[in-house]
Amino acid sequence: MTRQRGDIMLVTLVFLLLCLLGLVVSMRDSMINTTMNGNNLARQKDVQVADIALRQLETQVLAAYGGQALELSASGQPWWRNVAAGTAAPTGTYWDSCLGNATDSARCGAVSVAVNGSALNYTALAVVQPTGRSDSTSCDLAQFQAVYYDLYVHVKESNGVTAVNTETVYRICTSS
Repeated sequence: MTRQRGDIMLVTLVFLLLCLLGLVVSMRDSMINTTMNGNNLARQKDVQVADIALRQLETQVLAAYGGQALELSASGQPWWRNVAAGTAAPTGTYWDSCLGNATDSARCGAVSVAVNGSALNYTALAVVQPTGRSDSTSCDLAQFQAVYYDLYVHVKESNGVTAVNTETVYRICTSS
Protein backbone atom coordinates (compact mmCIF):
# COMPACT_ATOMS: atom_id res chain seq x y z
CA MET A 1 0.00 0.00 0.00
CA THR A 2 1.07 3.52 -0.71
CA ARG A 3 0.97 6.09 1.99
CA GLN A 4 -1.00 9.36 1.36
CA ARG A 5 0.79 12.55 2.32
CA GLY A 6 -2.18 14.97 2.33
CA ASP A 7 -0.77 17.45 -0.19
CA ILE A 8 -4.16 18.02 -1.79
CA MET A 9 -5.78 18.70 1.56
CA LEU A 10 -3.07 21.22 2.50
CA VAL A 11 -3.46 23.07 -0.83
CA THR A 12 -7.24 23.09 -0.36
CA LEU A 13 -6.95 24.52 3.17
CA VAL A 14 -4.57 27.28 1.98
CA PHE A 15 -6.95 28.10 -0.88
CA LEU A 16 -9.94 28.27 1.50
CA LEU A 17 -7.95 30.50 3.87
CA LEU A 18 -7.11 32.88 1.01
CA CYS A 19 -10.77 32.96 -0.05
CA LEU A 20 -11.82 33.73 3.54
CA LEU A 21 -9.29 36.56 3.82
CA GLY A 22 -10.47 37.98 0.48
CA LEU A 23 -14.07 37.87 1.70
CA VAL A 24 -13.18 39.63 4.97
CA VAL A 25 -11.29 42.40 3.12
CA SER A 26 -14.15 42.82 0.67
CA MET A 27 -16.73 43.06 3.47
CA ARG A 28 -14.57 45.58 5.34
CA ASP A 29 -14.24 47.77 2.23
CA SER A 30 -17.98 47.57 1.70
CA MET A 31 -18.70 48.64 5.30
CA ILE A 32 -16.24 51.54 5.09
CA ASN A 33 -17.79 52.73 1.80
CA THR A 34 -21.27 52.52 3.29
CA THR A 35 -20.19 54.53 6.34
CA MET A 36 -18.48 57.15 4.20
CA ASN A 37 -21.53 57.49 1.96
CA GLY A 38 -23.77 57.87 5.02
CA ASN A 39 -21.49 60.55 6.47
CA ASN A 40 -21.44 62.37 3.14
CA LEU A 41 -25.23 62.29 2.95
CA ALA A 42 -25.54 63.61 6.51
CA ARG A 43 -23.09 66.41 5.70
CA GLN A 44 -25.06 67.36 2.58
CA LYS A 45 -28.30 67.47 4.58
CA ASP A 46 -26.66 69.64 7.25
CA VAL A 47 -25.38 72.09 4.64
CA GLN A 48 -28.81 72.31 3.01
CA VAL A 49 -30.44 72.99 6.39
CA ALA A 50 -27.76 75.63 7.07
CA ASP A 51 -28.73 77.31 3.79
CA ILE A 52 -32.37 77.38 4.91
CA ALA A 53 -31.33 78.86 8.26
CA LEU A 54 -29.18 81.43 6.49
CA ARG A 55 -32.18 82.60 4.43
CA GLN A 56 -34.22 82.89 7.64
CA LEU A 57 -31.42 84.92 9.25
CA GLU A 58 -31.29 87.23 6.22
CA THR A 59 -35.00 87.85 6.66
CA GLN A 60 -34.44 88.77 10.32
CA VAL A 61 -31.53 91.07 9.40
CA LEU A 62 -33.64 92.87 6.80
CA ALA A 63 -36.46 93.25 9.33
CA ALA A 64 -34.04 94.84 11.82
CA TYR A 65 -32.49 97.08 9.17
CA GLY A 66 -33.88 100.57 9.56
CA GLY A 67 -31.93 102.40 6.88
CA GLN A 68 -28.90 102.67 9.10
CA ALA A 69 -25.94 100.51 10.01
CA LEU A 70 -26.77 97.32 11.90
CA GLU A 71 -24.55 98.44 14.76
CA LEU A 72 -27.39 100.84 15.59
CA SER A 73 -30.54 99.13 14.36
CA ALA A 74 -29.80 95.54 15.46
CA SER A 75 -28.25 96.17 18.86
CA GLY A 76 -31.14 94.50 20.72
CA GLN A 77 -31.31 91.43 18.50
CA PRO A 78 -30.11 88.13 20.05
CA TRP A 79 -28.10 87.29 16.91
CA TRP A 80 -26.17 90.60 16.93
CA ARG A 81 -22.62 90.03 18.21
CA ASN A 82 -21.16 93.32 19.37
CA VAL A 83 -17.45 92.77 18.75
CA ALA A 84 -14.61 94.69 17.15
CA ALA A 85 -14.67 94.70 13.36
CA GLY A 86 -12.80 91.76 11.88
CA THR A 87 -13.16 89.49 14.93
CA ALA A 88 -12.61 85.83 14.08
CA ALA A 89 -15.46 83.43 13.45
CA PRO A 90 -17.09 81.71 16.44
CA THR A 91 -15.52 78.39 17.45
CA GLY A 92 -17.16 75.14 18.51
CA THR A 93 -16.95 76.04 22.18
CA TYR A 94 -18.58 79.40 21.43
CA TRP A 95 -21.66 77.71 19.97
CA ASP A 96 -21.98 75.48 23.04
CA SER A 97 -22.56 78.41 25.41
CA CYS A 98 -23.84 81.35 23.35
CA LEU A 99 -27.61 80.81 23.41
CA GLY A 100 -29.14 83.04 26.08
CA ASN A 101 -25.77 84.55 27.03
CA ALA A 102 -26.25 88.03 28.46
CA THR A 103 -22.91 89.33 27.19
CA ASP A 104 -23.52 90.93 23.79
CA SER A 105 -20.11 89.79 22.50
CA ALA A 106 -20.73 86.14 23.44
CA ARG A 107 -24.33 85.55 22.44
CA CYS A 108 -26.18 84.06 19.50
CA GLY A 109 -29.76 83.77 18.39
CA ALA A 110 -31.84 80.75 17.51
CA VAL A 111 -33.10 80.61 13.94
CA SER A 112 -36.18 78.59 13.05
CA VAL A 113 -35.57 75.95 10.41
CA ALA A 114 -38.73 75.00 8.55
CA VAL A 115 -39.74 73.99 5.05
CA ASN A 116 -43.30 74.76 3.93
CA GLY A 117 -44.26 75.35 7.56
CA SER A 118 -42.88 72.03 8.78
CA ALA A 119 -40.10 72.33 11.36
CA LEU A 120 -36.99 70.26 10.74
CA ASN A 121 -35.20 68.25 13.43
CA TYR A 122 -32.29 70.67 13.64
CA THR A 123 -31.10 73.42 15.94
CA ALA A 124 -29.79 76.49 14.16
CA LEU A 125 -27.82 79.20 15.94
CA ALA A 126 -26.72 82.42 14.26
CA VAL A 127 -24.42 85.38 14.76
CA VAL A 128 -24.09 88.62 12.77
CA GLN A 129 -21.01 90.77 13.35
CA PRO A 130 -19.29 93.68 11.61
CA THR A 131 -16.47 93.06 9.16
CA GLY A 132 -15.14 96.61 9.24
CA ARG A 133 -15.32 96.82 5.46
CA SER A 134 -17.34 99.31 3.49
CA ASP A 135 -17.26 100.99 0.11
CA SER A 136 -19.10 103.81 -1.57
CA THR A 137 -19.18 102.38 -5.10
CA SER A 138 -21.18 99.14 -4.88
CA CYS A 139 -24.59 100.67 -4.07
CA ASP A 140 -26.68 101.98 -6.95
CA LEU A 141 -27.42 105.39 -5.47
CA ALA A 142 -24.62 107.91 -4.95
CA GLN A 143 -25.66 108.91 -1.43
CA PHE A 144 -25.48 105.30 -0.16
CA GLN A 145 -22.52 103.38 1.17
CA ALA A 146 -22.20 99.58 1.36
CA VAL A 147 -21.39 98.16 4.79
CA TYR A 148 -20.45 94.47 5.06
CA TYR A 149 -21.29 92.03 7.84
CA ASP A 150 -20.30 88.42 8.57
CA LEU A 151 -23.23 86.04 9.04
CA TYR A 152 -22.38 82.77 10.79
CA VAL A 153 -24.80 79.87 11.16
CA HIS A 154 -24.24 76.73 13.24
CA VAL A 155 -26.65 73.86 12.50
CA LYS A 156 -26.84 70.69 14.58
CA GLU A 157 -29.10 67.66 14.30
CA SER A 158 -31.49 67.28 17.22
CA ASN A 159 -29.72 64.06 18.23
CA GLY A 160 -26.38 65.92 18.24
CA VAL A 161 -24.63 63.45 15.93
CA THR A 162 -23.72 65.87 13.13
CA ALA A 163 -23.25 69.61 12.90
CA VAL A 164 -22.06 72.13 10.32
CA ASN A 165 -20.92 75.74 10.35
CA THR A 166 -21.52 78.05 7.43
CA GLU A 167 -20.77 81.68 6.85
CA THR A 168 -21.40 84.41 4.35
CA VAL A 169 -20.74 88.10 3.94
CA TYR A 170 -23.82 90.30 3.77
CA ARG A 171 -23.96 93.76 2.25
CA ILE A 172 -26.30 96.50 3.44
CA CYS A 173 -26.53 99.87 1.71
CA THR A 174 -26.91 102.70 4.21
CA SER A 175 -27.19 106.43 3.66
CA SER A 176 -23.78 108.06 4.00
